[in-house]
Amino acid sequence: MSIHAMTWAFSLQQLDPHKKIVLLSLADNANDEGYCWPSMETIAKKSSMSKSTARRHIKSLETLGLLTKQNRVKINGATGTNYFLLHVGAKPKDPEPDKESLTPETEQNEGCQIEPPTTIGVPPSDTPITEGVPKLCKGEGVRAVTPKPSIESPITTTTTAREDNDPALEIFNRGEPPPRKNPVAKPMTDNWEPDWPLLEAKLLRAGIPKQFASEQRDEFVLYWVGEGKQHPSWDAKFFNHLRHQYRRYQAQQTRENQLQHALNEKNNTRVNIINHEKHTMEVSYAQRTAVTSENDSFRQRLEDTDW
Repeated sequence: MSIHAMTWAFSLQQLDPHKKIVLLSLADNANDEGYCWPSMETIAKKSSMSKSTARRHIKSLETLGLLTKQNRVKINGATGTNYFLLHVGAKPKDPEPDKESLTPETEQNEGCQIEPPTTIGVPPSDTPITEGVPKLCKGEGVRAVTPKPSIESPITTTTTAREDNDPALEIFNRGEPPPRKNPVAKPMTDNWEPDWPLLEAKLLRAGIPKQFASEQRDEFVLYWVGEGKQHPSWDAKFFNHLRHQYRRYQAQQTRENQLQHALNEKNNTRVNIINHEKHTMEVSYAQRTAVTSENDSFRQRLEDTDW
């Protein structure tokens, strides 16, 4: 996800809401250079619309000059997902003038046929006749109209010039993977802090608590400061470290829970055995007491001479 591309997409306030949500879906998958290659199913799912509707809005965005789409073909000839290049920073092109925006003079001339100029049978006139000018429909003669030059949008010209001189776009048009920039490696410092807003979003998707990440930060910094090595992206390395450590933490917690459960089961078994032995001893003692009492009673009857 590119924050720069997302901010640019949100800034296009004049854009249609449906086209804007499609553009935001593409920006959510784009890198900082504006390249992305999500499937049409992913775009439609994120935009909450059908695939055909998403394709129609992508075509409209391409017409507005906000993106460029390139079909990708695999080595075996199969069609893969499309490449998209978002023109981050560009503004939508002005739409083509429709019939409602025509001037009354243009509407008056619209629909009339263009007749080639001729001098046969035409009376002389002071008004010059321009070649290829339409003949008026109301029989008013031929009027010389100076055609207005078409003015292109400066944004279109700038974008076209940038695309012509962009070597990355040439690779994009050939259907090759987008180029990757090599970031500069930096050493770890004692006061290093990760990009917490971006890291929290990744932690939320990975299911890792922020408290766990905060506890791992000091150990991570202390280790890599001692190593003295350099890395181009410590944020990415720290996130990979968190995923690895959290898996180990979860495995350790699982083992501890299993051990505690086994100890509880063993203790319960021992308690049951002790209670059973105690109950057996009590029953045995009661039986012996009863037998002794019966023997004493029988002895007393034998020793009684009164009969």
